Amino acid sequence: MTTTQSSDGTSKRALTEEESGYSSEKKPRVEGEDDTGMGDESESDSESASDEWEVDEEVFAKGRVEPGSVLDREETEPEWDVDSYGEYVSDPEVRALFSSDEEYKKFRDRKIEVVKNKGFLPDPIKWIFALPNLEEPWGNQTTREVLKDIASLCVKKYNEEKKKTVEVVSVVRANERSGGRTKLYITFMAREYPNGPLLEYQAKAMIFLGGAKPPFPILCRPAPNHSSS
Repeated sequence: MTTTQSSDGTSKRALTEEESGYSSEKKPRVEGEDDTGMGDESESDSESASDEWEVDEEVFAKGRVEPGSVLDREETEPEWDVDSYGEYVSDPEVRALFSSDEEYKKFRDRKIEVVKNKGFLPDPIKWIFALPNLEEPWGNQTTREVLKDIASLCVKKYNEEKKKTVEVVSVVRANERSGGRTKLYITFMAREYPNGPLLEYQAKAMIFLGGAKPPFPILCRPAPNHSSS
């Protein structure tokens, strides 16, 4: 069993398929938000619904993704530390869907906030939904424990690239974009040095259907409201 040593001497186990027992196909979809607008966000790492996903129209209308309703096409592994979640672009056709400026402003403000958080807030239009119960069993661990292991993989890569000593403390929440290659958006508390203050960080990773491949770290960073030292 492989271990990695954190900055305070605590031995952390590296995630393996056998140890975690997780599979991207086991997670159920949950009800998304009632978000009816269609922003013009584009994503070059194959997160564009029109390019990567075939979605049943009835499923979309219900605001949820059932297992098997989304077909994940072939895609390349994303580049580390490249977040291609697009910027919000106003669309006159979307504005026409709202009966008042006030309603449109509420939608627009929410959409800008979602885009700013780049997947770390639920975004039903992009099929990104919250994981509602982090204590739910996931293989022989809880969902929270599995997510902490995956976040630790991202932190390990981040520390190697940035010459940092960040350590995962606890997972706060997580979202997922389900498919053959499920993308996880994990928000967690971390310390940047031993006995340092708790700070909010974000990690993004890809897991594969049936555990066909090990988890793939995509990025790790301080949350937008925190600037790393």
